[in-house]
Amino acid sequence: MTNKANNPAWSILGAGAIGSLWACYAQNNGQAVELILRDQASLAAYQAHGGISFSSEQQTQLLNISACCPETLAHPIQQLLITTKAQQTIAALQSIKAHIHPKAHLVLLQNGLGITEQVQAHFPQALVLQASTTEGAYRSSRFAVVHAGRGQTLIGAASIEPRTNTSLAQSTAIAESLSFAPLQVAASENMAAVLWRKLAINCAINPLTVLHRCRNGELLSNPAALTHISQVVDEILQLSKQLHLDQYVEGLQQQVLDVARNTANNRSSMLQDIESGRETEIDAITGYLCRLAAKQGLTLPTNQFLYDEIQRITALNRR
Repeated sequence: MTNKANNPAWSILGAGAIGSLWACYAQNNGQAVELILRDQASLAAYQAHGGISFSSEQQTQLLNISACCPETLAHPIQQLLITTKAQQTIAALQSIKAHIHPKAHLVLLQNGLGITEQVQAHFPQALVLQASTTEGAYRSSRFAVVHAGRGQTLIGAASIEPRTNTSLAQSTAIAESLSFAPLQVAASENMAAVLWRKLAINCAINPLTVLHRCRNGELLSNPAALTHISQVVDEILQLSKQLHLDQYVEGLQQQVLDVARNTANNRSSMLQDIESGRETEIDAITGYLCRLAAKQGLTLPTNQFLYDEIQRITALNRR
């Protein structure tokens, strides 16, 4: 077993549910970790709170995890876990770019597709990996996170090109360094398949939790929600077949239901954003899917309806 104390410290950009979850378990495992908050006001609020209130099956505790912001960051970043919202990623990275080592390890752990390529363009020498998790977590308040359900976390090269032994070895080492019990991260040789399935699952769950204002598991007892799930899945299968990606989404309907069941108590990040009046990741999730379909000459009526509805609800929240 690797001695975590000998590994380089991880910086975590974004103190939302997933970033906080990883930071809390890192702290509990004795791993040096640092949260990078948005600005000095956020840092002051965090310090006033005394850290992160962390609730899991085992206990509830207040963890005073090391934190900074772009203005107070004073050391080079070698390893960065990026858990910001997709639409906030580039701006957040630009705010700390001067501190990121040119050959840093950058791991994106967020919903949606289309951001990895932008990050690689801004940091051409960096090793950019993408991770995907089905761990269930939500914030019960600004600096309080609840681990609501166990899941699986995979990491791999962002490129869809064939993997080399070197990139797989690097992915494996980074996966191990991000595994803080009980969180287990594993390397994937086919991250393209993982990300496409994750996108599909997000499209089938997240917008519907907003539409029905419910936790993930409550979709399973709602006939209207189950109908929407079937329609979303059917449309994704149609698009996947046209893109020759249908092998990536075999058994998708059952997988969506399993994820909803396994994260039954979880409030999706999209629902949390809506309830807090924040911008959602809908553009990088359902929006990405609909744009990709349009390029193929396909229409996805249910997905387009959900995209438009989330945009409408977001606009109403801003009034």
